[in-house]
Amino acid sequence: MKSNQKKVYLSMLLLLLFGCLWMIYNIHYLKVKQVDPSYPLIIDVSGSVDGYLSIKNLLTIYIIPLLLFYRFFIDDEHPHILVRLTSRVHIYRRRTIQVFISSFIYALGILLINFTGVFIFDRFHFISSNYWNICLLNLALLTCVYFSIGMLFYYIFDYSNSIIAMAGTFFICFLLYMMKSYLNIHWTPASALNIIDPFLSSGMSGHQSLMMIGKELLLSIVMILLGLFAIEKKDFIVEVSND
Repeated sequence: MKSNQKKVYLSMLLLLLFGCLWMIYNIHYLKVKQVDPSYPLIIDVSGSVDGYLSIKNLLTIYIIPLLLFYRFFIDDEHPHILVRLTSRVHIYRRRTIQVFISSFIYALGILLINFTGVFIFDRFHFISSNYWNICLLNLALLTCVYFSIGMLFYYIFDYSNSIIAMAGTFFICFLLYMMKSYLNIHWTPASALNIIDPFLSSGMSGHQSLMMIGKELLLSIVMILLGLFAIEKKDFIVEVSND
C-alpha cells in the first residue's frame, strides 16, 4: 500500500517537472512579451503543434513519466490482497479508481502549470478569452485520454509484465501521434489532447468539445470492459509456506 505522503511528494515533484518544462519551452515567448506587452502570449504557449502543450509532447514525451507515475502511485497487486479482497472484480474496481485518480492528477498538473503561466504573464488575454472554462474542458478530455492509456497499460500488464506493458503502450501512443501528425487522421484520441489551441485560433464550439468528451468517455468504458476480461484471466501466484 503506497502511503498518501509519498503520493503527495510525487505529485509535487510532477508539478516541479512540468514547471521547468513550461519555462524551457516558453522562455522565448516570455522575452517577446517583455518587449511587446500587447503580444498574445496565450496563443503560442497553448499551441498544439509545437511547445509545452503540443500533441507530440502530450502523446509521446509525457507518456513515459505518466506510466512511471502509475507504477509509483497505484498500489501493487499481490496475491494476499486478492485473498483479502475476496474477488478479482473488487481488486479491479480499486485499481480502476486509482488509475482514474492518477490520470486526473497527471492531467491537472500539466494544465495547471500552463494555466498559472498564462494567468501571470498574459492576464488580459486570459480574462478576455474565458481561458478558465476552456482549460476545464481540456482537463476533462485529457483525463479521459490518459485514463484510457492507463487502462491499456494495465491490460497489457495483466498478460505480461511492466516492461513489456510500458513498451507496448508507448508504441501505440507513438503510432497515434504519427497517424495524427503525418497522416492527418482526426478520429483518434490524439485530436482530443489539446483543444485549447483550436478554441483560441479557430473558434471551436462548446458543442464540438462535448462531442469529443462523449467519444473519449465511450473509449474509456470500452477499455474498462477489456481490462475486466483481462483480470479474470490473470494468474496470481500464491506462495505457500512449508512451516
